[in-house]
Amino acid sequence: MRLLNSFVGLLLLLGSAHFATATGSAATSERLVNCHEKARGLVTRTRPDACKGRVVSDAEAASIRQRRQDYVKESLSVNVSPSVFGKRMAGVGAGFFVDDKGTILTNAHIVKGCSTLTVSPPGQKSHPARLEEISLSLDLALLETNLRPSRHAVFAPPDRPVSGEVVIIGYPSQGAPPQIPILTKGTLPKTGSKPTAAQPLPLKAAVRPGNSGGPVLDASGHVIGVVFAAIDTQRVYQQTGQLAQDIGMAIPNGISLPFLKRNGIQPTISDSPKVSTDLLNAAKRYLARVECWL
Repeated sequence: MRLLNSFVGLLLLLGSAHFATATGSAATSERLVNCHEKARGLVTRTRPDACKGRVVSDAEAASIRQRRQDYVKESLSVNVSPSVFGKRMAGVGAGFFVDDKGTILTNAHIVKGCSTLTVSPPGQKSHPARLEEISLSLDLALLETNLRPSRHAVFAPPDRPVSGEVVIIGYPSQGAPPQIPILTKGTLPKTGSKPTAAQPLPLKAAVRPGNSGGPVLDASGHVIGVVFAAIDTQRVYQQTGQLAQDIGMAIPNGISLPFLKRNGIQPTISDSPKVSTDLLNAAKRYLARVECWL
């Protein structure tokens, strides 16, 4: 079955490693403040009522930006580590551990064509990774690492009805890939129907480049899908006249679980209804940033 070739109007969500800083015009600068979003490690100029972080002074903003620039320079240096000597970072996505042996599940489009791969669990440096298996038709890939996570992902049963509120966790770019994972809330259509292996899961959420390969979690923290694309708003409007915004797509467990089993991975599956109170911190234990080098 070819998952990707059946759908049009999708944008694959590989976060670009191109970094840029946006600046407002002089005419509007007096109405803007420096907004520090700690989760992304970024400072942006925005209206006071639109700031989703902490308003900081010009001096503190300059200091934060300098730290960010130093990090970017280090990340893009050709001498970052022996594993990427002479390489440049071409893209960033997400992935997550599916066993205690260091195997990571991610999207094929994140790792396709990369000469070197590294992964960075939250709070850790980059570690080398090796492409173990890839399916371009399913947009899934497995990476082998020498890491031993303290926890690996738990999947919901593939035939369990899914709907309602969900979260996606990854590294969504806002001009620069974040250094730490970010939680984004979303919803699934409230159909109450069982997911099918032939159809991706539609998500009403602000899915961005860098979310690819990240897990979609239910209220219990169980994986119900793998983010792989977003609706191309402009293309859909041109073809249908309808405005479709903030709609993403995820690969359901009916596809990812058989893929894991075919490759010798025995995923942990649970139908526990217990609600998790801190999905982000729990996911940080098995999440990793996947970095493509050319």
